[in-house]
Amino acid sequence: MTPAVADFIVSGLSITVASCDSRLVPSIAKGVGCRPADDLTTLTVFLFAESAEATCRDIAANGRIAVTFSRPSTHETVQIKGRNARTVPLEPGDVARVRRNLDLFTEDIGLLGWGGDFVDAVFWRDPADLLAVRFTPDGVFGQTPGPRAGEALARRP
Repeated sequence: MTPAVADFIVSGLSITVASCDSRLVPSIAKGVGCRPADDLTTLTVFLFAESAEATCRDIAANGRIAVTFSRPSTHETVQIKGRNARTVPLEPGDVARVRRNLDLFTEDIGLLGWGGDFVDAVFWRDPADLLAVRFTPDGVFGQTPGPRAGEALARRP
């Protein structure tokens, strides 16, 4: 993960977290924020347990994860994949980090006519229900619609 990608993914985006079961049947949940490690070697994404049961079950079973970050107003999109995802304890400041992401997301979708009440109704839950999932990115891909969609932006050796 590059510093530019790390800056992008914490800028108030729509976040989708996906995994799959042993039969490769996909599961998907909405993420509500993320925390790249200072050295950019790991990424922690946040989800509310209430809406992520199947995805968290699949991650726990096989560690596979794909996280898509997209800015609704421009469709700029990045996907980060990993194979060693696991639930980890929250750290101080994580709830505030999630709230900041949702507030920035609200600003972006405000350009499209959506407001904070919509974001809170769809994405915000009891902070006691917040989960953290950490993984080592194996690949980072540009997914912005266009001729370069799917192109690797960074890959672990």
